[in-house]
Amino acid sequence: MGKIASRGGPACTALSGDFAHAVEPRGRTAWATRPARSVAGRDVRDWPRCPPYVATTALTFIIAASLSNLAQAQQPLPRIWDLQLPAAVGDLPEEEFVDPACGTNGGPPGLQIGAFERFSRCRPEASGLREIWFRYDDEWEYVARAARDPDAVARNNAMVVLGQPVTLSLLIDAAGLVQGYRIITDPRAEEELRSHAYGVAIAFKARFGGDGWVCEDLAAAEGETAIDGTFVKEHCRKTADGEEITVDSRYYRKPGQAMLDPNTGLPTVNQFESAARLEVMRTDALKRAP
Repeated sequence: MGKIASRGGPACTALSGDFAHAVEPRGRTAWATRPARSVAGRDVRDWPRCPPYVATTALTFIIAASLSNLAQAQQPLPRIWDLQLPAAVGDLPEEEFVDPACGTNGGPPGLQIGAFERFSRCRPEASGLREIWFRYDDEWEYVARAARDPDAVARNNAMVVLGQPVTLSLLIDAAGLVQGYRIITDPRAEEELRSHAYGVAIAFKARFGGDGWVCEDLAAAEGETAIDGTFVKEHCRKTADGEEITVDSRYYRKPGQAMLDPNTGLPTVNQFESAARLEVMRTDALKRAP
């Protein structure tokens, strides 16, 4: 974004940089912090033709106009659901799927690789596939946050499912073909929000239709206990259109976790498991796995 500020005269031209500008193409916005000087050496904030409030108003107008244009003209952006498996890594929408890194099966990103074509830098899993973590481009979410528009923020925050933050990753074979993907609720979410994460499994299953699922309630392992009488450890699977889809849901306390600290009697923090996990994989890729 640029700016032009004027007050009853020529536009100001002695400003050293944009109030907001992209450091690199499609990069995050960087905010200028060093005030410019006029040709006379005076601080631009003291220059009568360039009052800061004019620039601030102009910036606010630009942001509002950007959001209005977005709402009217933006086409649906590509999402992980839209991938037609198998897909060549060279065909991935790299302007919308950004910051690729080695995946950690639901954890934070590992080694940054810069481009999906460098997938071979990541260690293969037992299946022979490499997991590549990525996120959606968040340019318009940041524009909405700058405008303090909570509705626009919600519309443009795509890294959530049913309000739960999620991690995304692709599963790529040695030939550079995307054979599957994973969506996993983010274990770093705040405690109150994360306590409901296991319910996202319902949305995962609904995405692929309600029929054909084979679900199993797994037994509690030693030390795993219910939370307020509720214990969820479900594994569901279905095959459709040459893809095997699995959905897992977890809600319980792990061994050693408790509602109250046995030493202090105070409530514990984050001592529970609550998660949902979706994995979609081409059945041909599964057959070739060692």
